[in-house]
Amino acid sequence: MKVISSILFVLFLNNAFGQFAVIKDNDGYVNIRTEASKGNNISDKLNNGFVVYCFEPKNNWINIDYSKNDKDISGYLYKDRIQYLSEFTEIPLTKETQKKVIFKKNDITIILESQNFNLNSVKLSFLKNDKSILEKINGKLFWGTDGGIPKEAYKNISVVIDNTTINLPKNSFEDLFEPNLFNTRINYDQKSDILYITSTNGDGAGGYEIVWIIEKGHYKERKVVYGF
Repeated sequence: MKVISSILFVLFLNNAFGQFAVIKDNDGYVNIRTEASKGNNISDKLNNGFVVYCFEPKNNWINIDYSKNDKDISGYLYKDRIQYLSEFTEIPLTKETQKKVIFKKNDITIILESQNFNLNSVKLSFLKNDKSILEKINGKLFWGTDGGIPKEAYKNISVVIDNTTINLPKNSFEDLFEPNLFNTRINYDQKSDILYITSTNGDGAGGYEIVWIIEKGHYKERKVVYGF
């Protein structure tokens, strides 16, 4: 069953569309709607620069997921009101090992490292009615597996800009597991001086999409979604 699930997952990924984008509108904001049509259905307003996760456009509309005020929200917006992160300048991969990848362009360097999951350094909590399903790690819900014990974890994420090092805080990745370092993508919005580090991670059913946002040389926030 595990093998079949993995094969189906790969096939689904090859045919799936989903990626992060930022709001970009001449008015400085966009209206989010509950349906893919105009009318009395405005549910929210997002300002330019807000990061959302976009699914495949249908006609002139895009279904999006986003988080705001600690709530996960879905809605629709017009397809030309966003700019995909992949459209910004790409920072290429320059060096890779099994546990470390380095991206570099001009005076910007990004380093991501992973490590084996250490069972002896964490507290595991399992479901009360099913002790085979892992619910929390160190008292927190986590990303990366569908109830199984992770095998890999992030060790460190650092960004060097003009010889200044920015180490992402531990709480920005300590609940993210099964990182796929080779699925990491780096894009830089030079005009706004914002760096986006994105990755597709997880073991299949526990798959997720992550983006870390570094704005003007400072870590700002992260966004995590179930992208598939």
